[in-house]
Amino acid sequence: MATYKNFDIAVYFSTRCLASITTLEAFEKEFSLLEKHLNISKVYLETHRDDMDMSADLLRSVKGFFENKGIKVSGGITSTLFKSQENKPLIDETGIFGCGGTVMGENAKALPSPQKGVKKAWTTFCFTDQASRQKLKEISEFTASIFDEFILDDFYFTTCTCESCIKEKGDRSWEQFRLDLMAEVSKSLVIDPAKKVNPKCNVIIKYPNWIEAYQETGYNTEIEPLLFDEIYTGTETRDTNHSIQHLPRYGSYSLMRWMENVKPGKNGGGWIDPGQGIRNLAYYLEQAYLTYFAKGRELMLFCYSWIVDTIFVPPLGFELEKLDEVLGETGNPVGIPVYEPHHAHGEDHLYDYLGMAGLAFEPQPSFPETDSLIMLTANSARDERVLEKMKAHLIKGADVCITSGFLEAMQGKGIEEFTSARYTDKKAVSRDYMISGMGSVFFGDYYGRNDVLFPVVSYSNNGADCLIAARKDDNNFALLLRNHYANGTVYTLTIPDDYADFYKYPVEALTTIRQYLMSSLGVYIEGVDNVGIFMYDNETFIVESFLDNDTIIKLHVAGGAKKLIDVRSGQELTPLLRKESESIFEVPLKPVFYKVFKLV
Repeated sequence: MATYKNFDIAVYFSTRCLASITTLEAFEKEFSLLEKHLNISKVYLETHRDDMDMSADLLRSVKGFFENKGIKVSGGITSTLFKSQENKPLIDETGIFGCGGTVMGENAKALPSPQKGVKKAWTTFCFTDQASRQKLKEISEFTASIFDEFILDDFYFTTCTCESCIKEKGDRSWEQFRLDLMAEVSKSLVIDPAKKVNPKCNVIIKYPNWIEAYQETGYNTEIEPLLFDEIYTGTETRDTNHSIQHLPRYGSYSLMRWMENVKPGKNGGGWIDPGQGIRNLAYYLEQAYLTYFAKGRELMLFCYSWIVDTIFVPPLGFELEKLDEVLGETGNPVGIPVYEPHHAHGEDHLYDYLGMAGLAFEPQPSFPETDSLIMLTANSARDERVLEKMKAHLIKGADVCITSGFLEAMQGKGIEEFTSARYTDKKAVSRDYMISGMGSVFFGDYYGRNDVLFPVVSYSNNGADCLIAARKDDNNFALLLRNHYANGTVYTLTIPDDYADFYKYPVEALTTIRQYLMSSLGVYIEGVDNVGIFMYDNETFIVESFLDNDTIIKLHVAGGAKKLIDVRSGQELTPLLRKESESIFEVPLKPVFYKVFKLV
């Protein structure tokens, strides 16, 4: 069986995918359409979803079919049920997934015609309901009796607010109640029952792509990864213009990296689907690229019936062959360490927007132990000792970039020790920008595409350096400040009210932000927004365009003697400019595509 050198491919079969198999002979012909284009090394067969439980006979039959092909087989569970709502509209009455929801995609095909006045909807389990708890325990035991490994799909959460949950919650917040509840459920209803039936069973929890809401729905990334044998990451992207899950595409990379730092070496892979790719095939392929740029070990394709005999598979297979040829040249991912503690929220997905504006990030659940610049956002304020840790970081000579959200969260709590910047309740609107020049004079005027709304961050004249400002008639407002503290430097980055407004900044302002914040990484981009850079510890890096049109960027590389090699073509790029401090290279980029480079 052919395999890839640098990663694996897996396919997920939901209960409805399995139920659609009529005969193994017919299925063999259909599955061969995938095998023609993809080197599949593993499949996951689901035992339960919604109103469907698979029989042991069917599961063992299909399991044997794949094992005879040399393909590994694991199980899967989706902890959802169907609920009838008599004489009620199909709406949720106790939380988005508490006791109702909209059935989409493959599930829609399986909905029976309701009786008059009766509607059915899928729902996540209520984990304080004894019948539901018993059901989950039985599903776990059954799955472990068939498979030596299984994964929990990312409906393993709760937003239920029924009377039982309210009673069990008591005086706790919903967040704390659900975090406690799901940790208990994981051990007592999933892991322990499964391992009692099959002690060698490897149990995996898949986390969804919406990290900002984990704590509110019970995804306990602090405790659950200690309980489960492995974790898995949702790297599927969503359309920020049309989807309720307004998740920037860079999240397919950043979440994979954060999860790897949560449980190093035990982040099994990334899970994608064609949900957004229906309108643009390139976006579907991009999910795979970004998962593997982040060094995902396995790519899970959800699900069989959504991809078999579709336009998605042939180009995915073609591009994975090409990616496999070059990915082995890259080392371990590196970037600006950004502190994202467990259960944090505030400036949600901010580093994803900045990542698509040309900054490279390495999100971490613990305060970064490094001598280089780190970033602290409003999310970092979840750590009550963050200012103490920040002080130690600066004293040892390392730098910090704080956001205006972090400044606001820490104001009155000790941030005044480090900077003269103060968060105010004022706002400013501008599309005109200035960049610091000689002395106290700004150099040049630069113009963005549209007006941008900023919080006003005040500072003391001569108490801080204003490196970038938004200009108004007879006034200007700080967008990037610099203060020195002990042996380090504190940068304060003002964040627009709409994070996507970074893409409205002029090239000169974006380039200046990259230049200051990425100085320790040795490479930065000069060019437009929506171009990302992914960096590795062996002097390789990848640049990808998130744009829908061709563009040209310039790469600034520290040191005048460096050569830049295009890894795929083997071509050495000729520098536009070479001087003692840096070399500058011009790079054309195609829409939603990438190039891999190596410095020698």
